Amino acid sequence: MKSLFLPAAKWFSRRSIKTQILWLVLVVTLVGTVLISAASYKRHNDQTLTDSLQWSQALAALAAQASVGSLVDRDLPALETALQELVAMPGVTAVEVVQPQGLRLIRLSAEAGREPRIIYPGRHEVATPPGGPYALLDDKIHAYATILGSRSGADRSNDGYDDFLRHGWVELEFSIANRTAQAFRGWLVETVTSLSLIALSLTLFTLFLRRAFRPIGELALYSTKLASTPGERLHMRWGSREVRELGRNLNKSSEELALRIHETQQRLSRLRAILDTAVDAIVGVRMDGRIDSVNPAAERMFGRSADAMTGLFLHDLLPGMDAPRLQKLIANGMLIHSTQSRIGQLETAALRQEGTSFPVELLVGEIPDDPDIRYTCIVRDLTDMKQAEEFLTLYGRVVDCTLNGITISNARRYPQPIVHANPAFCRITGYAPHELLGRDASILEGPLTDRDDLAALSQTVRKGGEATITLKNYRKDGSMFYNKLSVSPVRDAHGDITHYINVIEDVTAQVEVKQRLIERTARLNATFDLSPDGFAVFDRQGELISTNPAFRDMVGDIPSWCSLQRFDVWFKSLVEEGSHYRSISEAWNDKSTDIIAITQPTRKVLEREVRRNLGGSGETILYLRDVTHQTEVDRIKSEFLATAAHELRTPLASILGFTELMIHRKYSEEKQKDLLRTVHKQGTLLSNLIQELLDLSRIEARQGKDFHIVPTALLGIVRDVVDGIASFDAAREVTVGALPDSLVLADGSKIHQALTNLLSNAFKYSPKGGQVTLDAAIEEDAGTEMVAICIRDEGIGMSPDQLERAFERFYRADASGNIPGTGLGLNLVKEIADIHGGSVTLQSELGKGTIATLRLRLARGESNGTENREYSSQVLAS
Repeated sequence: MKSLFLPAAKWFSRRSIKTQILWLVLVVTLVGTVLISAASYKRHNDQTLTDSLQWSQALAALAAQASVGSLVDRDLPALETALQELVAMPGVTAVEVVQPQGLRLIRLSAEAGREPRIIYPGRHEVATPPGGPYALLDDKIHAYATILGSRSGADRSNDGYDDFLRHGWVELEFSIANRTAQAFRGWLVETVTSLSLIALSLTLFTLFLRRAFRPIGELALYSTKLASTPGERLHMRWGSREVRELGRNLNKSSEELALRIHETQQRLSRLRAILDTAVDAIVGVRMDGRIDSVNPAAERMFGRSADAMTGLFLHDLLPGMDAPRLQKLIANGMLIHSTQSRIGQLETAALRQEGTSFPVELLVGEIPDDPDIRYTCIVRDLTDMKQAEEFLTLYGRVVDCTLNGITISNARRYPQPIVHANPAFCRITGYAPHELLGRDASILEGPLTDRDDLAALSQTVRKGGEATITLKNYRKDGSMFYNKLSVSPVRDAHGDITHYINVIEDVTAQVEVKQRLIERTARLNATFDLSPDGFAVFDRQGELISTNPAFRDMVGDIPSWCSLQRFDVWFKSLVEEGSHYRSISEAWNDKSTDIIAITQPTRKVLEREVRRNLGGSGETILYLRDVTHQTEVDRIKSEFLATAAHELRTPLASILGFTELMIHRKYSEEKQKDLLRTVHKQGTLLSNLIQELLDLSRIEARQGKDFHIVPTALLGIVRDVVDGIASFDAAREVTVGALPDSLVLADGSKIHQALTNLLSNAFKYSPKGGQVTLDAAIEEDAGTEMVAICIRDEGIGMSPDQLERAFERFYRADASGNIPGTGLGLNLVKEIADIHGGSVTLQSELGKGTIATLRLRLARGESNGTENREYSSQVLAS
């Protein structure tokens, strides 16, 4: 039985839950159906037998009553007729009448399809009286009823042998075969109907289970692919509330897993970049002791290239450091409780390429799950430190025998009191020797001392082992220090522990260095994110793993899951001249810088450098620097120098030419005056040009630091400007309109110069005359109240192309040279307006004149008039 059950149970446990439920329901249903059918069959048979007994006994009693009168009257024909009617009834196979004392009188037997057979036994044939009211033989019931006793009408169900013998009896033979067959047919119909309903229910239940468990199957399949395809979503179209909730949670877990994987990859890439810049050599060692990888610091330390060191045994660089020695070093190393791993530390000697030996500190960690690298070795060159230690040791030997604090505690007394402490221990802890003797090590404990570390140390000591652990201990003055404690037992000749040697080392500086290293790493990450220059890092496989915000601001949205080749194709589409674009693979580590102009998302000029870390993990680092402004400044500078040289040379050539004529030739007095007026005009033009160049240079160099921007009365500035213009050009008129009685934030002299330049331009570019108007009004610009000073003329105006270039240096709308000017006036006005936090704009139409608007900030916190005042309603004339 057990041999059959175990394979069946094993097969059943491997089926799906849907199949298990179906089988359980099917088995329970079948067992229940069999049990219920058996009970029903028994109930039908019992009911049929009970009904047949009652019916046969009733018929026997009826026959007995029918026989009483005939026997009394000795009327056998009447008795025969009555008995024939009974025999003709269904199920009755024979009727026999027996007289008192057991004498057989008559017997009628039913014949199938024929008349009943009548038998008259012999007169002295005696029958045996029955023992009860009925007897069941095979499928026939023999019911008995007394004859003479039935006349009294009493209950004769308990008649016995003597009663039957005394009164006589009637024996009725009743067949229950038909009734049993009919009952079986009824039971069969009932069973078939039940089985049909059960089959229909099972079918409906199967369909329900299939629909109910389909989403569970989809969830199971999705969960198996979750690790390989993080971020993929499962769309649940139907299912129970619990199933849909589980689907939503799995989708959320998938997205969270994808995000965590991406963040981990970014952190690992940044960590690799930091490790590549580490000062200490980092060497990855395989299981057999061969070197797998090194960082750039190892190349510098050992004087060998990474390719030359890869494949060498570690003992070629660190004599004695083979794989078994590394494993032993780790086994005896310091336990890191946070990771439950050990780090082996050793100071040994290393060899450079030329065979020079130098001291190093070796830290060894184990990576048990990495298929390539089994050990990570951090090698620190101790040459400088050893030289310092030799000096300190020499000095320490003069002062004391050791720098580490050493105490000896008695292991045979509780609680292991200190019996000796060296001066170094007293110096480290601040306790005097007499304060330590008789006390135990708990004297150094404090609120931050880790109780788990103490428990681990205590357990190791109780087992008689050696232990090295770093604890937070406290000096006598209450200051905390990191104590690297080493405990070693001293045994006697019998192997019993008699004392413990406790060596303490103040490693606070080392712990602080590690903490500073962590902080430095965080600062480097912050610097990377906040750098104005763009960085992109591709891993060894060429997949983009990290970009900083500045990089994304420069080039826009980068395609997701971007490879190096795909990035090159995409970035080339942004370049202004794609035919001259040099791919990243062509620019690897060639120490050159590429200048690239891109047109999207905005036009920029970028400086690109590419570096590939071939010695480390093979990352490719792409560096972009936005030099758009610098390039534009260089271009403007070149154009400015060329234009300035031309503008300076033109009046200077006129001055030199006319003076040379006056030197070598004689002219009339009138002609000389005419020549001198020309020289004076060109000299004035040259002086104005130089002065405006100096003003622009001074403004750009000082960035407005020499401006004295204070609340200034607008009316006073306008009055001085108009009066000054009228004195220089008495033939022209300025109409001053409405001006607000307000204070503006301005440097009065600079705004005076700006308005003078605007009015001068209005006069110069109105050669045929026309009205020049100046007015002002208060308006709001982006929530800031401004005063807009408008100067209108009716001069030659400007075309849209000229209007676009009006503020460029040395640009003049009149290229004929008939209108005097340097081309610097409007640029100077714009510089002054920008430094004031205002603006200057031009509106012009060719042939209809120009409107120049200078906007200045309204002074806050000062009393400003709300009404406009007319400074002058008349026209200023000569």
